[in-house]
Amino acid sequence: MDLFKSLKEFFLRNRRRLQEDSYDSLLWLVNIIPNLVGFSINRKKISAPFWIVHMILLLYVYGVGCIVYMVRDAKTAGDYIKNFVNISLFCLIANNSWWFLTKRPLLKEALKKIKENDGLAHQNVTLQSKQKKILRRIRLMILTFLIFNYMDEFFIYLPHRADVMNDNYSMTPCVGLEPLTSSPNREVCHIILGLQEITIVTVVLNYQALMLFLIGHTAVMYQMLAYEMISLNDFTNLKDHQLFVKQKLPSLIYRHSLTLDVTYKLKSLYSVPMGVNFGSNAVCISLFFYLPFEEWLQFIPILMYCFLVFFLYCFLCQKLINASEIFERAVYSCGWENFDLKEKKLVYVMLRQAQKPVEILAADIIPVNIYTFATTLQAMFKFVTVVKF
Repeated sequence: MDLFKSLKEFFLRNRRRLQEDSYDSLLWLVNIIPNLVGFSINRKKISAPFWIVHMILLLYVYGVGCIVYMVRDAKTAGDYIKNFVNISLFCLIANNSWWFLTKRPLLKEALKKIKENDGLAHQNVTLQSKQKKILRRIRLMILTFLIFNYMDEFFIYLPHRADVMNDNYSMTPCVGLEPLTSSPNREVCHIILGLQEITIVTVVLNYQALMLFLIGHTAVMYQMLAYEMISLNDFTNLKDHQLFVKQKLPSLIYRHSLTLDVTYKLKSLYSVPMGVNFGSNAVCISLFFYLPFEEWLQFIPILMYCFLVFFLYCFLCQKLINASEIFERAVYSCGWENFDLKEKKLVYVMLRQAQKPVEILAADIIPVNIYTFATTLQAMFKFVTVVKF
Protein backbone atom coordinates (compact mmCIF):
# COMPACT_ATOMS: atom_id res chain seq x y z
CA MET A 1 0.00 0.00 0.00
CA ASP A 2 2.83 2.37 0.87
CA LEU A 3 4.55 1.51 -2.39
CA PHE A 4 1.39 2.28 -4.36
CA LYS A 5 0.97 5.57 -2.52
CA SER A 6 4.59 6.53 -3.19
CA LEU A 7 4.26 5.72 -6.89
CA LYS A 8 1.07 7.74 -7.10
CA GLU A 9 2.71 10.75 -5.43
CA PHE A 10 5.73 10.40 -7.72
CA PHE A 11 3.50 10.31 -10.80
CA LEU A 12 1.39 13.30 -9.68
CA ARG A 13 4.47 15.35 -8.77
CA ASN A 14 6.11 14.76 -12.14
CA ARG A 15 2.86 15.44 -13.97
CA ARG A 16 2.58 18.80 -12.20
CA ARG A 17 6.13 19.60 -13.20
CA LEU A 18 5.40 18.76 -16.83
CA GLN A 19 2.41 21.09 -16.78
CA GLU A 20 4.12 23.99 -15.02
CA ASP A 21 5.37 26.93 -17.06
CA SER A 22 8.32 28.15 -15.06
CA TYR A 23 12.10 28.24 -15.10
CA ASP A 24 12.39 25.40 -12.59
CA SER A 25 10.04 23.10 -14.50
CA LEU A 26 11.84 23.74 -17.81
CA LEU A 27 15.22 23.07 -16.23
CA TRP A 28 13.83 19.88 -14.67
CA LEU A 29 12.51 18.81 -18.08
CA VAL A 30 15.85 19.13 -19.88
CA ASN A 31 17.64 17.55 -16.91
CA ILE A 32 15.56 14.35 -16.54
CA ILE A 33 17.79 12.00 -18.56
CA PRO A 34 21.14 13.58 -17.55
CA ASN A 35 20.09 13.21 -13.92
CA LEU A 36 19.37 9.50 -14.44
CA VAL A 37 22.70 8.69 -16.11
CA GLY A 38 24.83 10.81 -13.78
CA PHE A 39 25.71 14.12 -15.46
CA SER A 40 22.97 16.34 -14.07
CA ILE A 41 23.73 20.02 -14.58
CA ASN A 42 22.68 20.63 -10.96
CA ARG A 43 25.41 18.43 -9.53
CA LYS A 44 28.88 19.65 -8.70
CA LYS A 45 30.54 16.66 -10.36
CA ILE A 46 29.65 14.40 -13.27
CA SER A 47 29.50 10.62 -13.31
CA ALA A 48 32.74 9.25 -14.77
CA PRO A 49 31.44 5.74 -15.67
CA PHE A 50 28.89 7.04 -18.18
CA TRP A 51 31.42 9.22 -19.99
CA ILE A 52 34.11 6.52 -19.98
CA VAL A 53 31.70 4.03 -21.56
CA HIS A 54 30.36 6.63 -23.99
CA MET A 55 33.76 7.87 -25.22
CA ILE A 56 35.29 4.39 -25.51
CA LEU A 57 32.32 3.11 -27.52
CA LEU A 58 32.28 6.23 -29.67
CA LEU A 59 35.95 5.83 -30.60
CA TYR A 60 35.54 2.09 -31.15
CA VAL A 61 32.23 1.95 -33.03
CA TYR A 62 32.39 5.19 -35.03
CA GLY A 63 36.10 6.02 -35.07
CA VAL A 64 37.61 2.59 -35.72
CA GLY A 65 34.55 1.43 -37.67
CA CYS A 66 34.73 4.33 -40.15
CA ILE A 67 38.49 4.02 -40.67
CA VAL A 68 38.40 0.25 -41.23
CA TYR A 69 35.46 0.50 -43.59
CA MET A 70 37.10 3.23 -45.66
CA VAL A 71 40.42 1.38 -45.90
CA ARG A 72 39.16 -2.18 -46.31
CA ASP A 73 35.51 -2.37 -47.36
CA ALA A 74 34.52 0.75 -49.33
CA LYS A 75 34.19 0.02 -53.06
CA THR A 76 31.91 2.58 -54.72
CA ALA A 77 31.42 6.33 -54.50
CA GLY A 78 28.17 5.72 -52.59
CA ASP A 79 30.07 3.76 -49.95
CA TYR A 80 32.48 6.64 -49.41
CA ILE A 81 29.66 9.18 -49.27
CA LYS A 82 27.77 7.23 -46.60
CA ASN A 83 31.01 6.77 -44.70
CA PHE A 84 31.58 10.53 -44.75
CA VAL A 85 28.09 10.94 -43.27
CA ASN A 86 29.20 8.73 -40.38
CA ILE A 87 32.38 10.79 -39.98
CA SER A 88 30.26 13.97 -39.82
CA LEU A 89 28.10 12.34 -37.16
CA PHE A 90 31.22 11.35 -35.25
CA CYS A 91 32.38 14.99 -35.26
CA LEU A 92 28.95 16.20 -34.11
CA ILE A 93 28.74 13.65 -31.27
CA ALA A 94 32.32 14.28 -30.13
CA ASN A 95 31.68 18.03 -30.20
CA ASN A 96 28.58 17.75 -28.00
CA SER A 97 30.38 15.40 -25.61
CA TRP A 98 33.33 17.77 -25.35
CA TRP A 99 30.91 20.62 -24.57
CA PHE A 100 29.33 18.79 -21.64
CA LEU A 101 32.73 17.91 -20.20
CA THR A 102 34.47 21.28 -20.59
CA LYS A 103 31.76 23.96 -20.42
CA ARG A 104 30.17 22.86 -17.16
CA PRO A 105 31.53 25.70 -14.94
CA LEU A 106 30.45 28.38 -17.43
CA LEU A 107 27.07 26.68 -17.85
CA LYS A 108 26.45 26.74 -14.10
CA GLU A 109 27.32 30.45 -13.98
CA ALA A 110 24.88 31.15 -16.81
CA LEU A 111 22.12 29.14 -15.11
CA LYS A 112 22.68 31.06 -11.88
CA LYS A 113 22.24 34.38 -13.73
CA ILE A 114 19.21 33.08 -15.62
CA LYS A 115 17.50 31.93 -12.42
CA GLU A 116 18.09 35.29 -10.76
CA ASN A 117 16.79 37.13 -13.82
CA ASP A 118 13.71 34.91 -13.99
CA GLY A 119 12.95 35.49 -10.30
CA LEU A 120 13.15 39.28 -10.71
CA ALA A 121 10.90 39.18 -13.78
CA HIS A 122 8.37 37.00 -11.94
CA GLN A 123 7.94 39.67 -9.26
CA ASN A 124 5.81 41.72 -11.65
CA VAL A 125 2.38 40.26 -10.92
CA THR A 126 0.67 41.96 -13.87
CA LEU A 127 3.00 40.25 -16.40
CA GLN A 128 3.12 36.77 -14.85
CA SER A 129 0.40 35.46 -17.18
CA LYS A 130 2.29 36.70 -20.26
CA GLN A 131 5.53 35.18 -19.01
CA LYS A 132 3.85 31.82 -18.38
CA LYS A 133 2.22 31.90 -21.80
CA ILE A 134 5.54 32.39 -23.58
CA LEU A 135 7.30 29.80 -21.38
CA ARG A 136 4.52 27.35 -22.26
CA ARG A 137 5.51 27.64 -25.92
CA ILE A 138 9.12 26.84 -25.03
CA ARG A 139 8.00 23.86 -22.96
CA LEU A 140 5.88 22.49 -25.79
CA MET A 141 8.71 23.01 -28.27
CA ILE A 142 11.21 21.13 -26.06
CA LEU A 143 8.73 18.32 -25.37
CA THR A 144 7.91 17.97 -29.06
CA PHE A 145 11.60 17.94 -29.98
CA LEU A 146 12.51 15.29 -27.39
CA ILE A 147 9.51 13.00 -27.98
CA PHE A 148 9.85 13.15 -31.77
CA ASN A 149 13.57 12.40 -31.76
CA TYR A 150 13.42 9.69 -29.09
CA MET A 151 10.67 7.89 -31.02
CA ASP A 152 12.63 8.38 -34.22
CA GLU A 153 15.73 6.91 -32.60
CA PHE A 154 14.28 3.92 -30.76
CA PHE A 155 11.59 2.81 -33.20
CA ILE A 156 13.16 3.56 -36.58
CA TYR A 157 16.91 4.13 -36.48
CA LEU A 158 18.12 1.89 -33.62
CA PRO A 159 16.56 -1.43 -34.84
CA HIS A 160 18.29 -1.04 -38.21
CA ARG A 161 21.51 0.37 -36.78
CA ALA A 162 21.94 -2.49 -34.30
CA ASP A 163 21.49 -5.08 -37.06
CA VAL A 164 25.02 -6.41 -37.53
CA MET A 165 24.13 -7.88 -40.92
CA ASN A 166 22.97 -4.51 -42.27
CA ASP A 167 25.88 -3.04 -44.26
CA ASN A 168 23.89 -0.10 -45.64
CA TYR A 169 25.38 2.29 -43.07
CA SER A 170 28.88 1.93 -44.57
CA MET A 171 30.67 1.43 -41.29
CA THR A 172 32.39 -1.76 -40.14
CA PRO A 173 30.58 -2.87 -36.96
CA CYS A 174 32.48 -4.33 -34.01
CA VAL A 175 35.97 -4.51 -35.50
CA GLY A 176 37.84 -7.52 -34.11
CA LEU A 177 34.73 -9.55 -33.23
CA GLU A 178 34.42 -11.22 -36.61
CA PRO A 179 32.70 -13.40 -37.65
CA LEU A 180 29.48 -11.66 -36.59
CA THR A 181 27.33 -14.49 -37.95
CA SER A 182 28.25 -16.78 -35.08
CA SER A 183 27.31 -16.70 -31.42
CA PRO A 184 28.27 -15.10 -29.00
CA ASN A 185 30.01 -12.54 -31.27
CA ARG A 186 26.70 -11.47 -32.79
CA GLU A 187 25.02 -10.93 -29.39
CA VAL A 188 28.02 -9.04 -28.00
CA CYS A 189 28.02 -6.77 -31.05
CA HIS A 190 24.29 -6.14 -30.64
CA ILE A 191 24.87 -5.02 -27.07
CA ILE A 192 27.79 -2.78 -28.05
CA LEU A 193 25.90 -1.10 -30.90
CA GLY A 194 22.71 -0.69 -28.86
CA LEU A 195 24.55 0.73 -25.85
CA GLN A 196 26.50 3.11 -28.08
CA GLU A 197 23.35 4.49 -29.71
CA ILE A 198 21.67 4.94 -26.31
CA THR A 199 24.63 6.95 -24.96
CA ILE A 200 24.75 8.98 -28.17
CA VAL A 201 21.08 9.91 -28.12
CA THR A 202 21.38 10.77 -24.41
CA VAL A 203 24.23 13.23 -25.01
CA VAL A 204 23.13 14.74 -28.31
CA LEU A 205 19.42 15.25 -27.64
CA ASN A 206 19.98 16.68 -24.16
CA TYR A 207 22.63 19.04 -25.51
CA GLN A 208 20.13 20.35 -28.05
CA ALA A 209 17.25 20.52 -25.53
CA LEU A 210 19.38 22.50 -23.07
CA MET A 211 20.38 24.91 -25.83
CA LEU A 212 16.72 25.42 -26.81
CA PHE A 213 15.88 26.18 -23.20
CA LEU A 214 18.72 28.65 -22.62
CA ILE A 215 18.27 30.67 -25.82
CA GLY A 216 14.47 30.57 -25.63
CA HIS A 217 14.40 31.71 -22.00
CA THR A 218 16.80 34.58 -22.72
CA ALA A 219 14.50 35.77 -25.50
CA VAL A 220 11.59 35.68 -23.01
CA MET A 221 13.55 37.88 -20.59
CA TYR A 222 14.03 40.48 -23.32
CA GLN A 223 10.31 40.43 -24.02
CA MET A 224 9.43 40.85 -20.34
CA LEU A 225 11.81 43.79 -20.10
CA ALA A 226 10.17 45.35 -23.16
CA TYR A 227 6.70 45.05 -21.61
CA GLU A 228 7.88 46.71 -18.39
CA MET A 229 9.70 49.51 -20.19
CA ILE A 230 6.61 50.32 -22.25
CA SER A 231 4.50 50.36 -19.08
CA LEU A 232 6.59 53.30 -17.82
CA ASN A 233 4.78 55.45 -20.39
CA ASP A 234 1.40 54.93 -18.68
CA PHE A 235 0.66 57.50 -15.99
CA THR A 236 -1.96 59.97 -14.80
CA ASN A 237 -0.08 62.09 -12.26
CA LEU A 238 3.36 63.27 -13.45
CA LYS A 239 4.96 63.76 -10.02
CA ASP A 240 3.82 60.39 -8.72
CA HIS A 241 4.97 58.82 -11.96
CA GLN A 242 8.44 60.34 -11.70
CA LEU A 243 8.76 58.97 -8.18
CA PHE A 244 7.66 55.55 -9.42
CA VAL A 245 10.23 55.67 -12.24
CA LYS A 246 13.01 56.49 -9.75
CA GLN A 247 12.14 53.36 -7.82
CA LYS A 248 11.51 51.10 -10.82
CA LEU A 249 14.25 52.04 -13.28
CA PRO A 250 17.27 50.74 -11.27
CA SER A 251 15.67 47.29 -11.15
CA LEU A 252 15.08 47.30 -14.91
CA ILE A 253 18.65 48.41 -15.56
CA TYR A 254 19.97 45.62 -13.36
CA ARG A 255 17.82 43.06 -15.14
CA HIS A 256 19.01 44.36 -18.50
CA SER A 257 22.62 43.96 -17.37
CA LEU A 258 21.82 40.41 -16.22
CA THR A 259 20.25 39.61 -19.59
CA LEU A 260 23.27 41.02 -21.44
CA ASP A 261 25.59 38.99 -19.22
CA VAL A 262 23.59 35.83 -19.97
CA THR A 263 23.74 36.63 -23.70
CA TYR A 264 27.53 36.98 -23.59
CA LYS A 265 27.80 33.69 -21.69
CA LEU A 266 25.61 31.98 -24.31
CA LYS A 267 27.99 33.26 -27.00
CA SER A 268 30.93 31.77 -25.10
CA LEU A 269 29.07 28.52 -24.50
CA TYR A 270 27.79 27.89 -28.01
CA SER A 271 29.90 29.80 -30.52
CA VAL A 272 32.48 27.09 -31.34
CA PRO A 273 30.19 24.05 -30.76
CA MET A 274 27.49 25.63 -32.90
CA GLY A 275 30.02 26.23 -35.68
CA VAL A 276 31.07 22.56 -35.62
CA ASN A 277 27.44 21.41 -35.56
CA PHE A 278 26.58 23.78 -38.40
CA GLY A 279 29.32 22.29 -40.53
CA SER A 280 28.40 18.70 -39.61
CA ASN A 281 24.71 19.24 -40.32
CA ALA A 282 25.42 20.97 -43.64
CA VAL A 283 27.75 18.17 -44.75
CA CYS A 284 25.22 15.48 -43.77
CA ILE A 285 22.34 17.19 -45.57
CA SER A 286 24.44 17.81 -48.69
CA LEU A 287 25.77 14.26 -48.87
CA PHE A 288 22.30 12.76 -48.64
CA PHE A 289 21.41 14.22 -52.02
CA TYR A 290 24.20 12.22 -53.64
CA LEU A 291 22.61 8.92 -52.60
CA PRO A 292 20.05 7.04 -54.68
CA PHE A 293 16.50 7.65 -53.50
CA GLU A 294 16.01 4.03 -52.38
CA GLU A 295 18.89 4.44 -49.88
CA TRP A 296 17.37 7.54 -48.30
CA LEU A 297 14.90 5.61 -46.15
CA GLN A 298 17.49 4.14 -43.79
CA PHE A 299 19.06 7.58 -43.30
CA ILE A 300 15.77 9.48 -42.94
CA PRO A 301 16.05 9.70 -39.10
CA ILE A 302 19.51 11.29 -39.41
CA LEU A 303 18.39 13.63 -42.19
CA MET A 304 15.33 14.74 -40.22
CA TYR A 305 17.41 15.31 -37.10
CA CYS A 306 20.04 17.37 -38.95
CA PHE A 307 17.41 19.47 -40.70
CA LEU A 308 15.34 20.00 -37.54
CA VAL A 309 18.33 21.00 -35.41
CA PHE A 310 19.65 23.29 -38.14
CA PHE A 311 16.25 25.01 -38.35
CA LEU A 312 15.82 25.32 -34.58
CA TYR A 313 19.28 26.88 -34.21
CA CYS A 314 18.39 29.59 -36.68
CA PHE A 315 14.77 30.00 -35.56
CA LEU A 316 15.58 30.47 -31.86
CA CYS A 317 18.53 32.79 -32.47
CA GLN A 318 16.25 34.85 -34.74
CA LYS A 319 13.71 34.99 -31.88
CA LEU A 320 16.47 36.25 -29.60
CA ILE A 321 17.41 38.95 -32.12
CA ASN A 322 13.76 39.98 -32.55
CA ALA A 323 13.19 40.16 -28.79
CA SER A 324 16.28 42.36 -28.32
CA GLU A 325 15.07 44.69 -31.08
CA ILE A 326 11.63 44.89 -29.46
CA PHE A 327 13.33 45.82 -26.20
CA GLU A 328 15.38 48.50 -27.97
CA ARG A 329 12.21 50.10 -29.35
CA ALA A 330 10.56 49.81 -25.94
CA VAL A 331 13.43 51.72 -24.28
CA TYR A 332 13.05 54.53 -26.80
CA SER A 333 9.26 54.55 -26.37
CA CYS A 334 9.18 54.39 -22.56
CA GLY A 335 8.21 58.07 -22.17
CA TRP A 336 11.69 59.17 -21.14
CA GLU A 337 10.83 62.79 -21.99
CA ASN A 338 8.65 62.86 -18.85
CA PHE A 339 11.42 61.61 -16.54
CA ASP A 340 13.73 63.65 -14.34
CA LEU A 341 17.18 64.49 -15.69
CA LYS A 342 18.94 61.68 -13.81
CA GLU A 343 16.52 59.06 -15.15
CA LYS A 344 16.83 60.50 -18.67
CA LYS A 345 20.58 59.94 -18.52
CA LEU A 346 20.08 56.38 -17.28
CA VAL A 347 17.64 55.64 -20.09
CA TYR A 348 20.12 57.09 -22.60
CA VAL A 349 22.87 54.73 -21.40
CA MET A 350 20.38 51.87 -21.45
CA LEU A 351 19.37 52.74 -25.00
CA ARG A 352 22.99 52.83 -26.17
CA GLN A 353 23.47 49.32 -24.77
CA ALA A 354 20.20 48.09 -26.27
CA GLN A 355 21.21 49.36 -29.73
CA LYS A 356 24.18 47.02 -29.86
CA PRO A 357 23.22 43.99 -31.98
CA VAL A 358 22.44 40.82 -30.05
CA GLU A 359 23.33 37.77 -32.08
CA ILE A 360 25.14 34.45 -31.67
CA LEU A 361 27.87 33.72 -34.19
CA ALA A 362 28.66 30.16 -35.22
CA ALA A 363 32.44 29.77 -34.85
CA ASP A 364 32.53 33.55 -34.20
CA ILE A 365 32.00 34.07 -37.95
CA ILE A 366 28.53 33.16 -39.21
CA PRO A 367 25.50 34.97 -37.72
CA VAL A 368 22.87 32.43 -36.71
CA ASN A 369 19.45 33.63 -37.87
CA ILE A 370 16.65 32.64 -40.21
CA TYR A 371 18.37 34.38 -43.14
CA THR A 372 21.40 32.12 -42.62
CA PHE A 373 19.10 29.10 -42.67
CA ALA A 374 17.55 30.13 -45.99
CA THR A 375 20.81 31.10 -47.71
CA THR A 376 22.60 27.95 -46.51
CA LEU A 377 19.88 25.67 -47.86
CA GLN A 378 19.91 27.63 -51.11
CA ALA A 379 23.71 27.27 -51.40
CA MET A 380 23.54 23.53 -50.66
CA PHE A 381 20.83 23.05 -53.29
CA LYS A 382 22.86 24.95 -55.90
CA PHE A 383 26.03 23.00 -55.06
CA VAL A 384 24.32 19.61 -55.25
CA THR A 385 22.52 20.55 -58.47
CA VAL A 386 25.73 21.63 -60.19
CA VAL A 387 27.86 18.69 -58.99
CA LYS A 388 25.32 15.88 -59.33
CA PHE A 389 23.38 16.93 -62.39
